[in-house]
Amino acid sequence: MPELSLPCRFESNVPLGKRGYYAIGGTARFFARPESLSALGDMLFWNREHRLPLAVMGEGSNIIFSDEEFPGIVLSLDGMQRIFWLSQDELFCEAGADNTMIAEELLKSGKSGGEWLYRLPGQIGSTVRMNARCFGGEVSAITSGIQTLSLDGRLSWKSPEEVFHGYKHTSLMENPEIVVAVVLHFPLESPEVEIHRQMEVYESERIKKHHFDYPSCGSAFKNNYEAGRSSGQIFEELGFKGSREGGAMVSEHHANFIFNRDAATAIDVLRLAGRMKSAALEKAGVKLDLEVQCIGRFGRTLLDACGVRYESDRSDPGKGWAGLLNSVQDDEADASFPRDPRILIQGPLVGYSGVDREVPPGAFVQVEQLRSQKEAASDPDAPFLRWTNRHTADKALFACKPPSTSGESTFVDGLWQYGVSELFIGDGGSGERYLEFEMTPEGEWVALRFDGPRKRSEGYTELSEKPWKSSLNLINDEECFGMEFTYALLEPFISEGRVSLQCFVSTGRGEYALFPWWPSPSLPADFHQPDKFFRVVLY
Repeated sequence: MPELSLPCRFESNVPLGKRGYYAIGGTARFFARPESLSALGDMLFWNREHRLPLAVMGEGSNIIFSDEEFPGIVLSLDGMQRIFWLSQDELFCEAGADNTMIAEELLKSGKSGGEWLYRLPGQIGSTVRMNARCFGGEVSAITSGIQTLSLDGRLSWKSPEEVFHGYKHTSLMENPEIVVAVVLHFPLESPEVEIHRQMEVYESERIKKHHFDYPSCGSAFKNNYEAGRSSGQIFEELGFKGSREGGAMVSEHHANFIFNRDAATAIDVLRLAGRMKSAALEKAGVKLDLEVQCIGRFGRTLLDACGVRYESDRSDPGKGWAGLLNSVQDDEADASFPRDPRILIQGPLVGYSGVDREVPPGAFVQVEQLRSQKEAASDPDAPFLRWTNRHTADKALFACKPPSTSGESTFVDGLWQYGVSELFIGDGGSGERYLEFEMTPEGEWVALRFDGPRKRSEGYTELSEKPWKSSLNLINDEECFGMEFTYALLEPFISEGRVSLQCFVSTGRGEYALFPWWPSPSLPADFHQPDKFFRVVLY
């Protein structure tokens, strides 16, 4: 294969056995570690062109990699680990944040309800994706929102009701979307000593059950509550404690743990898991589902025995691909434009620097594409993109208001000095040109055009509403405020079907927020950094 270079931090020819808890797996051609949303989005765009197999992992605490070489990209989010409090009760966590790190933050803040996360192997993104639970705690009960990124680069905000579908099951298991952040809700407070005591109880319980004696991924099978007893009890009744297959062995202390006891292969583990699944059904009459996720190319007979979903390998009918985010064999998915507006970015604004309670909480923004590029090109003066801000944001966010304008939509110079929401639309390629739009909930607005950071374009050095009036519509009602933009206005900034977007809020009191968030914002706050804007693909 020709040499390739990914648009983010990556390693080549990485032994996957050194990355996952099972200490099993072949070599990955690429192991990518993006440290920002924009880098992750750019990597997905890159792979849409090169069409390599793509899989995502957290800490590898619930994954078994194939023994074969993985000829594509294994994506790790451990470069995205920031956590900070949005409000008194809501904790923002990037997907790569370790569960134990979150529990320790709760301990420090005197917040209860997440003690069970302590020493739970894994990262919060994967924990949410599978609706993990233990010791009576379940992540669905403490989640208030999930930020996801689709393979075509759309940022979406999902409510818990959209994602969680019961015991260890979520909509994300069937959809090729990546959890990039989670907002957790902890309204209860407890003395630090009580929180710490409970964390120690859970840690002691894990040690007592010998969870960490040898490499494993914890429980191999989900429980089937119709059986009236746990999967571990069923396998113990069937005599599986200590059972072996090559280097794989069922724990002698917990019959639902399969250890890598002695240089086991993925084939060893799955053969043993297949025997256990078959025995549970045939001898105990209980259907059990494998909890460990398989990633890579495996024998189809093995996958069938374990009940693993897969995509058949056209080059080898006896093999199947499991755990891929994308299909590397089918034709491109239907790229037709949907009937409804297509959400490009959508989510909550967070503090510019990512520190605790940096701005009043509650601001929510989205940008939608209203029609396809082809349709828009035939009617370039019709609305093409729509930017909206929810009115449900905390009133303190926009409390600093410009002088009264009698409630009319008015073009106002110097609007940034007050409580204002801002949208930047930049060049989808590598250029530094961009547009800036500012608006208040009351309808005051301003627009600017730049050829580079803070370098106003010729003809736009003097602020005036005249160049903009025919190219945008103002939105200002009881529920939201924002603007619609024509294709004619945006077409110079579209490069290879992409533009870059960035949303900000300034309270007028020296407090700033942004969406999508940046990994290492410069200080003092500077919004005019087009290289950090988030690129999106248009249809």
